[in-house]
Amino acid sequence: MNMLRVWPIVCEFGIGAVLCFIGIWCGLRGKYLDLKVSEDRRLLAILVAGYLFMLIIMCVFTFLAPGWASEGAV
Repeated sequence: MNMLRVWPIVCEFGIGAVLCFIGIWCGLRGKYLDLKVSEDRRLLAILVAGYLFMLIIMCVFTFLAPGWASEGAV
């Protein structure tokens, strides 16, 4: 595996996850977010789902899509 493809994903999504966790933790600790409120739970679910969706899309286009062009080319 070419690490030049892996490191940007690790940096973007690894550091991004840490910063997002810090922001959520500060929001929960500062009472800005309350897990007893359904809107706040939905917001956190959307944030987590969006993060995972973007990670999957990035991995598909980084690791799988480059091989699609060479397989279908004549």
